[in-house]
Amino acid sequence: MDLPLYRSVARRLSEGIKQAGLNPGARLPSVRTLAKQYNVSHLTAVQALQSLESEGLIFARPRSGYYVATPELQGPKRRVKVIWPNPLPELDPQARDHLAMVGAPCAARLDLAVGEPELYPVKRFNVILRRLAYQQPSLVSEHTRGMGNLGLRLTVAQQALQYACELDPDELVVTNGCVEALNLALRAVTKPGDIIAVETPTYFALLQMLRALELIPLPIPCAAPNGMDIEILRKKIKFVPIKAVVTIANGNNPVGTVASDENKRGLVRLLSDLNIPLIEDDIFGDVCFQEGRPRPVKSFDRTGGVILCSGYSKSLCPGLRVGWVAGGKYAERIKLLKYTTSMATAELQQAVVKEMLSSGSYTKHLRVLRRDLLGHQKMLREWVLESFPKGTEISEPAGGFVLWVRLPQRDGMKVTSRALFAPAREEGIGFAPGHLFGVTGEFDEYLRLNSGCRLTPMLQSSVSRLGQLYI
Repeated sequence: MDLPLYRSVARRLSEGIKQAGLNPGARLPSVRTLAKQYNVSHLTAVQALQSLESEGLIFARPRSGYYVATPELQGPKRRVKVIWPNPLPELDPQARDHLAMVGAPCAARLDLAVGEPELYPVKRFNVILRRLAYQQPSLVSEHTRGMGNLGLRLTVAQQALQYACELDPDELVVTNGCVEALNLALRAVTKPGDIIAVETPTYFALLQMLRALELIPLPIPCAAPNGMDIEILRKKIKFVPIKAVVTIANGNNPVGTVASDENKRGLVRLLSDLNIPLIEDDIFGDVCFQEGRPRPVKSFDRTGGVILCSGYSKSLCPGLRVGWVAGGKYAERIKLLKYTTSMATAELQQAVVKEMLSSGSYTKHLRVLRRDLLGHQKMLREWVLESFPKGTEISEPAGGFVLWVRLPQRDGMKVTSRALFAPAREEGIGFAPGHLFGVTGEFDEYLRLNSGCRLTPMLQSSVSRLGQLYI
């Protein structure tokens, strides 16, 4: 089987280090230089460097670059401290400003991974909500506590059987969105200072959650078609005390990959043998484009070591803060954390979701939603290719709401999405700059665009203007 491109680059780079006789501590060329030297993308160059780092041949210094490791540190069996501070340092002022502005009001809503209201059954949801509030006033008049609406938990477990995932309703806890589910899962299996393996690039809110919990993210390359690189993870585990792994196997945000079943099965097997918890964010699982809903990693779990987190803000209603977590063998700990964090999730919304899921209308809605999202994605890709300069690279996601765009060099110089952010915002155009998706601010040449927007002439002109701002 052919090696992935970044591994081939890593092998060539390793041979180059030996042939050049670089001394320990010698600085390697920049990511941009390596990408140009090997005629590959910026992301491929980053993944190649991380591959060599996992083997102990090189090491990184935040905001400085990669260096040749000393002989005593080389080799996969050593144990070393993670190269960034514990916990992560505060965001720099520019990153804080950009993070705060992503989601702020703007005319062209290209920054958030959400769909337009017209894509969702909002009217039907409101009709059911009013009816249930009238027929069952106790849903709003009585004090709410506990694991969540039993009917919803039973329905979630029944729905999961459609994609070969067996869930016990008693291990399910209904949460205030998938974000709370992830937060509870992380707190259930970690403590401040622990090292958590995450895909790179990954969702910026996850990185900020790790920062808030004083956890240290360890990046593992994520690339199509297999998602998280298990071999890199396996090598890192040998010399870094990883306490948990987080994956967005279905519809990775921002790359849009869907990991293969072989990859998912191998990931579960690796971590199960080592008794390392795996936390799965499956919020995009229902909006993947392939024929048949992709299986979550949890469906391959036989020991209870996988914690599955999901919700309905991406698939049913963007403003609906109903999520859930299946805690496996960590369920009791998660239940206690839920009680002491928010006690419970509003009952009325849960009852509405339960009715929509069990009526069959949700399945019909998803078929239309996936079709529309795929159409939006294709059209937005065409607009970007028409408006952005030659050399722009665009992902082809297998699911979700976003496109991951790499900007080409301009006049031989690197152009970052940071430089475009402020002028674009001044003109009402929002996007998410790439540096927010990296552990140490990498991916500066990338930006994420929301493909769930309404396809209007105004949006097309905004994409065109974004391309002009680059030029």
